[in-house]
Amino acid sequence: MFKSASFAVTVVIGASVSAYAGPFTNKNKLGDLMMVMSPAYALGMTVMADDPDGTVQLAESVVAAQLASEGIKAFGLERRPNGNDRKSFPSGHAAGAFSGAMFVHKRYGWKPALLPYAMSAVAGWSRVQARAHYWHDVAAGAAVSALFTWVFVDKYVPNGIDIAADTQSFRVGLSTEF
Repeated sequence: MFKSASFAVTVVIGASVSAYAGPFTNKNKLGDLMMVMSPAYALGMTVMADDPDGTVQLAESVVAAQLASEGIKAFGLERRPNGNDRKSFPSGHAAGAFSGAMFVHKRYGWKPALLPYAMSAVAGWSRVQARAHYWHDVAAGAAVSALFTWVFVDKYVPNGIDIAADTQSFRVGLSTEF
């Protein structure tokens, strides 16, 4: 499991470096950090849940989103706001950051996804403020992530016995995965 986890982190960091877009400003540093931290948070969740299948699904969705983003950028559809090159659309930083957030949301639920969604929003904001992307580039990066999260990620169902009780009822359930 830890080999696939370290692979996922290496891919995310490598994608962050390859998505470099111009002068390395503080806003760019913030976007780089959030792009890595959101998937790292997701990776931490898979480790804490002892969920090796989740680790693989995270790696698949992040890698696919980054490859698709870079593939689309190769067409040179739009010049960056800073005029640096024609690789503005879609935002690879947003794709990376939202991959982590959307993974957590689909796999573990919306509550634990609030923090990585906030990180993703900051990553997108920083890329626009650094004049590396337009807002629609950020939205497109998020959409690419949504597509590959939908394709590769399943909801987490832990094996074992679940017991739930409140003042009105008591429930016992058995769950397993095939």
